[in-house]
Amino acid sequence: MPESSVRPGQLCCVMVSKWWYRVIIHRVINDQEVEVFCADYGNLEIVQKSCLRFLKWCYLKLPAQAIPCSLAWVKPVEGTWSNAATLLFRKLCGSNLLVGLVDEYVNGILHLFLCDTSTKEDVYFHCVLRDEGYADDCKENVPSQGFMELNPLALYVQPSGQQENAELVEPDLHLQQESLDADGETAASKLDGDEL
Repeated sequence: MPESSVRPGQLCCVMVSKWWYRVIIHRVINDQEVEVFCADYGNLEIVQKSCLRFLKWCYLKLPAQAIPCSLAWVKPVEGTWSNAATLLFRKLCGSNLLVGLVDEYVNGILHLFLCDTSTKEDVYFHCVLRDEGYADDCKENVPSQGFMELNPLALYVQPSGQQENAELVEPDLHLQQESLDADGETAASKLDGDEL
């Protein structure tokens, strides 16, 4: 990718361990590295700029598969989730298949109840966190403070009318096409006016 395209908000892809991932550049760290948000998995990674590639046109239109989620009806006792609460949550997730019951979808965040049904008695995560003293009950869904501090998906893919202090950066498709043509490759299809 040309240096001018390596900027926050640029949708592109990167190869990690022989697999290609769709990513959104979150921030430029230095001359060689960028932090990227994996749009289909929800994690942040640091990668080499030299590993970034433009996406094929057909993959630009696919919606992101990572959906910001929050446990319904609980909030952390300390304002943010403690390390102990996070460890307990990860332990509860384990390797079991979980049942998720959607309570509501508000402002791009899915609020749901998580339940482990693999034991004789169902285990609801919000109840365990509350009973262990890590969470307080609340009858309204409060997004985690982490979504306020860092939610690359919301920063870069929400309609501009819903953003606060963030500017939607659409991929420079003209520059991308020129780069493909310069490399002797042709685009699989032309942009047909659909928005990302």
